[in-house]
Amino acid sequence: MSTPTDIGTGARIAAYRRLHRLTQQQLATKAAVSYSLLVKVEQGRRPASGSFTAAVARAMGVPVTTFTGQPYTADHAHDRLDSPLADLRASLDNYDFPLDELPVRSLPEISADVRAVLLARRAADFGRIVTMAPPLVDELVQVSQTAQGHSAEEAHRLLVHVYRSAYDVAYGLGLSDLVSLLLARMDYSVQRAGDPYLMSLYGYMRAYSTFATGRLEVGRAIITKARQDIDREVRAGELPALCSAGNLHLRAAMLATRQGDGDLARYELAEACRLAEQLGREVVGGAGSAAHIQSFGPTNVAIHAASVEMELGNHARSLQLAKAVQPPDDYFPDRLGHFWIDHARSQLWTGKTDAALVSLLKARKVAPQQAKYHPGVRETVAGLVRAARRTPDTLIGYASWCGVRP
Repeated sequence: MSTPTDIGTGARIAAYRRLHRLTQQQLATKAAVSYSLLVKVEQGRRPASGSFTAAVARAMGVPVTTFTGQPYTADHAHDRLDSPLADLRASLDNYDFPLDELPVRSLPEISADVRAVLLARRAADFGRIVTMAPPLVDELVQVSQTAQGHSAEEAHRLLVHVYRSAYDVAYGLGLSDLVSLLLARMDYSVQRAGDPYLMSLYGYMRAYSTFATGRLEVGRAIITKARQDIDREVRAGELPALCSAGNLHLRAAMLATRQGDGDLARYELAEACRLAEQLGREVVGGAGSAAHIQSFGPTNVAIHAASVEMELGNHARSLQLAKAVQPPDDYFPDRLGHFWIDHARSQLWTGKTDAALVSLLKARKVAPQQAKYHPGVRETVAGLVRAARRTPDTLIGYASWCGVRP
């Protein structure tokens, strides 16, 4: 069954429910969600949260993207992403063979371009990432297969960061097959990079992919193993370990939230908060001498705290916690974009429709491609359109921009 992108999540859920010959009560029971909420979502009277969509998808044995409508392929062509994405897929065909005819630059020259890709990832600049990644993959694979010792390990380390950046694009666009392929390529290079913290990063990313498949228990097992692998370094207070562990606790909090376990989610948040307080500052990693360090700090913990309550349906509490988010002036656009997207969803649920539109506009300003392709944005915009007595021009323009029919 195709997944049209011009209808909402609720309509897709209703169509698949009927296909599976389930009543609304049967599906609500099977997915362990509120019957009244399911009815409202199917009718388009309430937007579907990530937790709700994941629960229903798992109950019917389909990927989450079945209901979000991703990938939005028409928009890929409009934004000129389709050709670079094809180049990226082609570059991933080779990861373990040297090609004698392929010229390569020096590792310092390649490394400078990898840093540019990492900056593009932080800015959620999908177009720049997928344009730069394919030739970098080709060069770095060549070096990794022809160099020896430290140079080969460095090539693999750089490859991991390129793969991770491309992963963010693939996940953001709902390209589940590309996500799986990039994870496989990450795994290959992580095993050869000589950096234990890249193993932690790989676990963090692999667990993220279970959000789309609904195998959240697998994600939690991955996180547990990744934390065990760096436990000694965490207890020793090593900076990379504290940052890695903090991010793993945040990922575990979101996994628990998607499973509806609010108590466990808040426990994981408290553990992340403890590590952030131990650091006492925002740590920026991922490039140069800090390439093996994941970015982490109090702001990220505060953003996740508000997101957890939003996903659990505690929207007033989420808005209250959001007041504690005080990001530095140069904070990461991708994280700020997620924050404003989640904030808008809670504002819509609590009837603050004008404020919700303002938050969406902020998300679009800081990370436009992330905002355009995030399914939560489309759900919120559709909800704002339905709630409006008279649809303002700003909302009409936003809806048109992100592919929602006003």
